[in-house]
Formats: sequence, C-alpha cells, structure tokens
Amino acid sequence: MSRILSETELSNIPSYDLGDILLRPIVLEDYLDMYEYGSDTDVTKYLLWSTYTKLDDALSSVKEFFLNRPSKGIPQAHAIIDKKTNKMIGTCDFAGYHPEESRGEIGYVLSKDYWGKGIMTKACKKVIEFGFNYLDLDLITIRHHHNNVGSGVVAKRCGFKYIKDVYNKRFDTYIPYYELHRSDYENNIS
Repeated sequence: MSRILSETELSNIPSYDLGDILLRPIVLEDYLDMYEYGSDTDVTKYLLWSTYTKLDDALSSVKEFFLNRPSKGIPQAHAIIDKKTNKMIGTCDFAGYHPEESRGEIGYVLSKDYWGKGIMTKACKKVIEFGFNYLDLDLITIRHHHNNVGSGVVAKRCGFKYIKDVYNKRFDTYIPYYELHRSDYENNIS
C-alpha cells in the first residue's frame, strides 16, 4: 500500500520545467486555454469527456473536476504549458488514483497544434516519475481508444507494456490496456 497523502500534499504537487514546456498544477484561469483545445472535436473524439460547446463547459470542468480533486483524495492534475506563449496546451495527470492498491492510471490530452512533436511523451515520462516518487505508486496504467494511435505510441515510448484489451462502457468496445510496474521503471532508468 502507498503512503496516503494529505489533501495539502495532493493539492501542492510539484511543478517541472522540461525545457520548452512546464508542468504545473492546473489553476482556474486555465479554463480559457482548456476551452480552446477542448472544443476541437479532433482532440476530444476519443476522450471520456464530451467536446466543449461553450466557455462555461471548460470553466465548470476546471472548477468541479480538476480543482476539487484533492478534497476527494485524488492528486491535482498537471497542466502542460508552452513556455514561449505561457499557454496551457493540455493536461497529463492521474485520472485514476488508488493509493490503497499502490496504483494509478494516467490520462492525457494535448492541443492538436502540438501533436507529433514529442511533447506528450516528455510530459508523460515526468508524470510517471511523479507517480512513482511523489505518490509512491507500484503500478501505473494507461488505457486508450483503439483509433487513438497517438496515445498508444506515447504509452509505448514511455515504457508501458500492452497487457490486454478491456471493455469500456462509454465507447461500448474493448480498448488497449497497458501497465508499467515500478520495478520495470527503475530497471530502465538505472
């Protein structure tokens, strides 16, 4: 079992400067940038949340989903910031977090303008490190829609191993499921 973190520890997650991008906790003002990529159907068609149709959708998402997470025992999400523009271009976070089982599930989304540049792989690798070192997890998982090829590429580049397809109710189909164990992660970085 992982150490159970306090609400303060789940709220005050570290920021990471990764050169061209910054990972930092989401703040309320991010809703404007989140709306920009969250209203793009190319970005959202394989996600578990619906495309934003109005600015209030993004504001509600940040207020009610992201900023409330620590009070529900879930770590704050990392916003991905383009350092040149200081714009939020996506998120990479633990959408599922089960410290009693020492496991978490990473979810991620990125503005279409930044696809194919290695940004999500870089962000995901740092969030994996955060999961094993800060959250003290032993297992991290990823799932994605079959047609979301880019998400599968990110998972594989980050060292995840495909395990099997699992049923997803929202998509009413089986989707790929990947795992990364702490021991495999530690063996690959040493």
